[in-house]
Amino acid sequence: MDSRPDERRHELRKPFRRQRLKVTSACQACRLRKIKCDGGRPVCNRCQVRGKTCTYSQGSAPLEHQAQHPSPVNQEPAPPKHYHKPILPTPVLPSPSVAEDHYSEPSSISATPTATPATSQDSEPEPDQNRVCYAAHGRFAGEVAAAIDVRAGVAPATTSNLVPFVDAPLFGEIDLLNPQLGFGYTLPPREYADKLIDIYWQYIDPVEPVLDRERFSQDYEAVYAGSGALPHADRDTWLCIFNIVIALAVQRQEAIPLEKRDAEASHYFQRAWALLRPEAILWKPGSIELVQSLMLMNRYLHCTNNQQKTWMTAGLAVRIAQGMCCHLPESLSSKDSSSDAKLKHRVWVSCVALDRCVSWSLGRTSVPSLVHLPMKTNSLAASGTSHMGAEHADKLRRKMELHEIGNQIQLAQTQTRNGLASSLGLPRLYQHDDYISVALQLDSCLSRWEKGLPDEWQLQNLPNVTDRASRAEGYLLQLRLLHSRIFLFRPMLARFYSMKPQQVNLQAASSTLSLIDRLLKDSSAMCIEAGQKIAFLINQTLTPSTESISLLPWWYRVYYLHIAGTIFLAAMFAPDLYTPSVSDSWSIVLSALRAHAHLSAYVQQCIHTFETLSARILQTKFPSSNSCNVDMPLDGTSGFSFGDLFEDVGFDFDTFVFGMEDFPESQEDQ
Repeated sequence: MDSRPDERRHELRKPFRRQRLKVTSACQACRLRKIKCDGGRPVCNRCQVRGKTCTYSQGSAPLEHQAQHPSPVNQEPAPPKHYHKPILPTPVLPSPSVAEDHYSEPSSISATPTATPATSQDSEPEPDQNRVCYAAHGRFAGEVAAAIDVRAGVAPATTSNLVPFVDAPLFGEIDLLNPQLGFGYTLPPREYADKLIDIYWQYIDPVEPVLDRERFSQDYEAVYAGSGALPHADRDTWLCIFNIVIALAVQRQEAIPLEKRDAEASHYFQRAWALLRPEAILWKPGSIELVQSLMLMNRYLHCTNNQQKTWMTAGLAVRIAQGMCCHLPESLSSKDSSSDAKLKHRVWVSCVALDRCVSWSLGRTSVPSLVHLPMKTNSLAASGTSHMGAEHADKLRRKMELHEIGNQIQLAQTQTRNGLASSLGLPRLYQHDDYISVALQLDSCLSRWEKGLPDEWQLQNLPNVTDRASRAEGYLLQLRLLHSRIFLFRPMLARFYSMKPQQVNLQAASSTLSLIDRLLKDSSAMCIEAGQKIAFLINQTLTPSTESISLLPWWYRVYYLHIAGTIFLAAMFAPDLYTPSVSDSWSIVLSALRAHAHLSAYVQQCIHTFETLSARILQTKFPSSNSCNVDMPLDGTSGFSFGDLFEDVGFDFDTFVFGMEDFPESQEDQ
């Protein structure tokens, strides 16, 4: 009996690790890029297409000398021990087939071999045509932790690697399998509800504007007055919104003990979950209130470990909003009243913000062409309502502009061209080889956008803004700007650390660095600097003794502290990047996280993870060190390579933007 199927299944169960391509006929350029080479002489096909210099080492042999034993024609090809999955374009709508609560990241490794082998080498698309060239914060943090564990010689996953807004249960565990529909219609006492609704408007709505206060208040009064039909919304949909608002307001109160806060908030959220029935979402006509309920539900789910539900609610909210033409210019929605058109615009701005946050945290591509500026500032200002004046409209426009820059960053890092598009000769918006120049342009766009902010939202003026809501908006906008910069420069940080130790030695010994080396180093430093500014801003927003509720929701603070802390862990591997200033910022992150330990059980796990990982990094080089935040940079000349660490855990830096041919040839073979 043929035992090959059993052998193949045995191979599939083995842990996958990247295996370097070792083909004796490959040219030097293809060897460095770890791609197939046809061995053509004097120039192989790939080098000819790319316009690269094609050279062969003395030990390489022509391809015809290797084809001594061709495989039988009808024999099924045996699967290789390590194979790579082509990255397919992410669908616009979230697919219901995505595994529940499974952390899905763009990956270069598959557990299933391709069914049909390529008939010829030329039919296989270039690797850089299909690969996704960005990694979400969650994946980057996980790979940093795994690499440190490998270097420290400990078993993988010995520390908790849960990530906020990905799989960390910031709001505790929540049971959504057995919703109780009957309890959803029960209203809390009016006095208690008034208190929680007021907390929502004061401390949540300024940073997460989803609802229209006037419409919500009219429905709120009608419900407590016992009216039959509500003025604006379907009763079940509105009650769903109401219960999520109450749940978020409960979580916003940091003085409530952890167990009591999680239990009460989960109770109201389960009510909302029972009221929002699938048939109302999928088969009935869309409404503004339905979109709002999905967005609010997404905000709560984002702080749980329900990734699939988070992804689905975001996609449904965007699709229903598009179906209602919320994304179209005002002239195409002339049938709406002025107030309805402006409300649709505000809802669309919130949809864009929601989509960006979910896609960047979960590591999935955003909806293409999502950002639209449907109405100009002057048309928004031409309204009788005071809250929708020119200043408010200008702030909405600024937010949309930042989201659009973020969209372009993601497009620059994500390849959407596949083999079919390549064979048809379809162009792509950005080329991988040009990412550095594109990144410089995008950074310039971020700088211009930052300079054009209103005076009250300028970084140096934020502490002096007297209006609390505007100050909270300004701080969150600055945090999103810094997150965009980290997202922009993180591929350079990854490539800088993936350089071989010999390259680091040459750089240290050389009095002059090449331009690419300088750009990589400076871009890495800018990535780390953005992390430092995040730590500084979060520290500024912590609650003074005179205030009972902090300026920003505590779940946002934990999320951004985790982003900054992960960048600092990466910086600890380089003596010229982990400076005393960065060490101080690392101490600020740990101190700020300790101040949040009473808010979620996850925060204490995060602190333990950060302290353990930093201690392992430092003790690998300095065994006598017992401090987790001492400034002890690692010496790059000792052979301790960050790139080698990630290779040990199968983290493929080739899925980032750069190929090794981008570096000077004098450094490649040293």
